[in-house]
Amino acid sequence: MLAWFRLAALAAGLLFCASFVTANPQKPEPAKAEPTKAEDADQILIDLVTTADGFNDKAFIRGEYKHVRTQFAKYFEAKNATVLKARLGADADSLFEFLAANNEVRETLFTAINPGEDDPAAAMAVFRDLWKTDASAVKTNDELAVAISVVWDNPRGPYDYRGHQVRTKSSLPEEVMKLGPVDNFKYALDRQAKLKGPQQQIPWEFLIHTVNHRTPLDERDWAVTNYLKKRVNIGVCYKDIEYDNVMLQTQSKVCKLNDKPYTLASIKANGGVCAMQADFAARVAKSIGVPAEYIHGEANSGGLHAWVMWVEVKAVNKDAVTFSLESYGRYNLDHYYVGQLNDPKSGKEITDRELERRLTAIGNSPYNSRQADLLMRAYPIVRDMKEFTAKQQSTYLNRVLALYPMCGAAWLELASLYKEGKLTSAQDATLLVTKAINTFAKFPDFSWKLVDDLLTPQKDKSARSGVFVKMVASYELLGRPDLACQGRLKLVEYLIDAKDFKPAFDGLAYTVRKFPDEGRYIPKMITRMQEVSKDIKGGDGLMAKFFLEILPKVPARRGDAVSEYCVKLHEQALAYLKDTNHPKETAVVEQSLARVKSGKAP
Repeated sequence: MLAWFRLAALAAGLLFCASFVTANPQKPEPAKAEPTKAEDADQILIDLVTTADGFNDKAFIRGEYKHVRTQFAKYFEAKNATVLKARLGADADSLFEFLAANNEVRETLFTAINPGEDDPAAAMAVFRDLWKTDASAVKTNDELAVAISVVWDNPRGPYDYRGHQVRTKSSLPEEVMKLGPVDNFKYALDRQAKLKGPQQQIPWEFLIHTVNHRTPLDERDWAVTNYLKKRVNIGVCYKDIEYDNVMLQTQSKVCKLNDKPYTLASIKANGGVCAMQADFAARVAKSIGVPAEYIHGEANSGGLHAWVMWVEVKAVNKDAVTFSLESYGRYNLDHYYVGQLNDPKSGKEITDRELERRLTAIGNSPYNSRQADLLMRAYPIVRDMKEFTAKQQSTYLNRVLALYPMCGAAWLELASLYKEGKLTSAQDATLLVTKAINTFAKFPDFSWKLVDDLLTPQKDKSARSGVFVKMVASYELLGRPDLACQGRLKLVEYLIDAKDFKPAFDGLAYTVRKFPDEGRYIPKMITRMQEVSKDIKGGDGLMAKFFLEILPKVPARRGDAVSEYCVKLHEQALAYLKDTNHPKETAVVEQSLARVKSGKAP
């Protein structure tokens, strides 16, 4: 395990022992026997977080990560030992003896495996293979071994780039599908001296983004030879791949990579479109030990694109990982606000914004983040076994947030309690909304998930509206028109409920005017304006006038091509104007559409 984890854990243990002796000079009571059967394992978690008359304070105190980790590891083993040993077969006893003798490795592994995301038996089988390859290396590189175990337990965990090879009609090296977890482990070990740097000291939560690929070893060595000296800001190697315009123009029917090997060197020699650029940059970064991912997303115009994101590690110490999550190829012209990737651990699709939030949470405070995460994994078990009231559930969740305010799981559970009507204090809900917005100021996508549910008990419509007015304004300042548009649409719902139709119409018009190029949301917002206008005297005239105002502000071209979004918005306007009998305005829009389609529009 990381040296700073060991030192901090040892220090925490010594401090606890000293305080215990001082506060309890009497002879301690004999320790209770720990449950060892799967059906009794839940009692370990109940004893960890509760007492006969309330909550066990120690579990929720900062600095008690080691204590919580120890108890959770006992729970995991008691719950899963039978299944794990059956999967491990003849190796079971020896492996468990190794883990018993190396408690830091054992506890890190057992707490990293989450049955909600991982297959415990498969993860242990991967770990067994690494241990059999080099037990001493596993002991000294446990964060790396754990990262590989929780990625390669799931067939969907490793990044699969074969689709790019199929698309380019190139050939895939045979080694790709043969390469597995042991190869990733040995590659990292064999090249530790060459790849030295802070990237090797990061927690497993970061390392999963370096070991989740099947790039053949010779290609990785090619990346080391050509790019190790460029490791800082490595993602810019995206631009080293010459763009294949013919591939774009022929919709991938003709590619410079046709009949060529799909390797890093070949991609660089022959070029490709954005997908190949992003794939190349992500795998080069992984090969030199930099956490990176292939990201794909939708532009504001509706076009699809791919770019690379990587972790720029600046420093690693016992308290934090200082880093920034960077991207390249995320062109400002098209505003790729949110991208998608497959989470290496669960294999499920997540957003790059969620990736940044998760890594920031663990990077800012590894101990507190892991402790809070374990408490939240215990939460549903203890809640159900102890039959917590809504107040007890709220107390538990708020104690987790006091331990670590960035614990996303605790926030989501709290929001759910308010949405379901189990918590009903409007004052408490409003205070939590403010706290959520402040806590996740740099992660508005996450606070957006929480606010509407948290506000459920707030029946004062003006208070609810006021919150969303502030949120929309903050999203605009953050340069996130996608969230500003979503916030405006939600605000309109409240205004319509209050029968404030004209303010709802004007608010929508304000946001559309501010972001006329936001093709994913503007058509929806204008459709909502059309609906709201029916409840306003003279509303169809206002709508007709607005179409003539806004259409000239919509970009008519995307790069060298006519903007499909602009065309569709013109067509939406024409349909409305004809239905509402506005022949003069219809003629103006028809002329504008003709100019757009001809490419003569400014």
